[in-house]
Amino acid sequence: MQLLAEWLTQLPAGYSSKTHVRVGEQPLQHQGIPLTPAQSRAFSVWNSWADARVVTPSEVWIVEAKIVGIGAAYGQVLDYVGEYPASPDAQQFPGKEVIPVVLTMAVRPLTASRFAAMGVRTIEFQPSFGLAESLAKLFPAAQVLFPTGVATDPAD
Repeated sequence: MQLLAEWLTQLPAGYSSKTHVRVGEQPLQHQGIPLTPAQSRAFSVWNSWADARVVTPSEVWIVEAKIVGIGAAYGQVLDYVGEYPASPDAQQFPGKEVIPVVLTMAVRPLTASRFAAMGVRTIEFQPSFGLAESLAKLFPAAQVLFPTGVATDPAD
């Protein structure tokens, strides 16, 4: 979330944003049978919540932020964009094109290229914490070694 929070502070003047945006709700089924309302509420964590929505002068960006831009992030944001036009949030921005965006600090070029062909934009952003620090937070018990000159922090 720090990646997203820092990036949002860097947006141009005139852009507005909101985090944790409900983009849709699909009825849940189990073995072909719809869940009861109570059961569905228990599973509400699986409703569609985008990490952020950014409104530019001409577009609405639905943003999924991940340290590494993996295929799951791209699929997730495409799903969100498919649901978003029916959401109450979207009704505020009639006529604006809805754009899926993956915000990441480590790009997988082939993945980004594949999803660019589907209209997903990839934004690479370097927050105040470096890649080595991110890996240490994600894998505190692991020792992470980088070959000389490859993806290290300048302080290393």
